[in-house]
Amino acid sequence: MTKAIDIATKLIKLNEGCKLEVYTCSGGKPTFGYGANLEVLSADIVEKIYNLQDKQALKALAVELLEREIINCKRALNTQKWFTDDLSEFQQAIIIDLAYNIGVSGVFKFKNMISAISDHNYGTAFTEMLDSKYHYQMICYGYKDELKKSEIDINSVGQVLFWWCELKTDYKQLRSACNAASLQFDKPLGKYKELF
Repeated sequence: MTKAIDIATKLIKLNEGCKLEVYTCSGGKPTFGYGANLEVLSADIVEKIYNLQDKQALKALAVELLEREIINCKRALNTQKWFTDDLSEFQQAIIIDLAYNIGVSGVFKFKNMISAISDHNYGTAFTEMLDSKYHYQMICYGYKDELKKSEIDINSVGQVLFWWCELKTDYKQLRSACNAASLQFDKPLGKYKELF
């Protein structure tokens, strides 16, 4: 296992947590373990998830699915020169975490971030990661109860971002902000400091 995969595993475990039953994620998908989307798993794995009763066996399956997906994300990202040539193992782990959360194809849509990484401009990469639907979704997920109470239109990105800024909350606790800051400075920041 490479160091980037090892670091990514720690980050994803911290960010996702592990639920040993099927639940609905913030995107409305049936999910298991460390955020594994049942809709993309094979029918035999899904059947196994629903039929297993032993907690240790369920935990082992959750870890297996996590490790398999992390390896798949890294394999796909390794086809990109900007990923293999320009990023440290820690920065690669940050991008793997992003890919695990939104998919590798989702990462490839971050064209401005990728361009900034290619130019070694990690400050701009930080800004581009935060100026995204991904970051907006993390805000909504992290504060969904407060959003409901305040009756904010969650379909309005500008309104939610304005509301969130008004909270004066330590945004480094959000996954997206923690990833962006850690990518920029190439070291664990925010909640990631407790891992290393």
